[in-house]
Amino acid sequence: MSITKIKKNGTEQFQRYLSHFKDQAKREESNNFYHVDVVADAYNQGFCDGEQSGRKEFVEELVKGSTERFVQKATQVYILTNLAVDHIQKNQYHVHSFFINIVHPNPQVIIVVPNEQLLDDKFVKETYEKMFELKKIFCKLFGDTFDIGLMGAEGIDLDALKEDRFDYSESFMANE
Repeated sequence: MSITKIKKNGTEQFQRYLSHFKDQAKREESNNFYHVDVVADAYNQGFCDGEQSGRKEFVEELVKGSTERFVQKATQVYILTNLAVDHIQKNQYHVHSFFINIVHPNPQVIIVVPNEQLLDDKFVKETYEKMFELKKIFCKLFGDTFDIGLMGAEGIDLDALKEDRFDYSESFMANE
């Protein structure tokens, strides 16, 4: 399977995941933010009883804007993750998989590589330089932190990653 075909399939797979997840994200309550209904109630307290349609329109716009921003951020996380993977592979290193957590207030990504690569100073230096560059791009676009790091493939606990809400992943065939 060519890298182009893998990328196309991965992008389609991520878009399906994102469309399923964004509807779920609207219903979930975030720990660090007020629920949209609380904000809407506070904003609309000054509305008279006869102006309740204003509240509904405000809530719809707020949800639509939040959902669009969520989708933009999640899509950018996916793109930046793929840029990191491409960088690693172009430098003749291997990537087993990556895992994305877009539920966390600061999106998180773990790129899984063979353990021996983590002992290669050149690999670590070049890869973290690239990841730092990608983190700056995300921060500039959204004003939020983007956490991206490396993990060795040996002993990886997939159940723990799922429990920590790394709900999306892609695996790669070994480079030959």
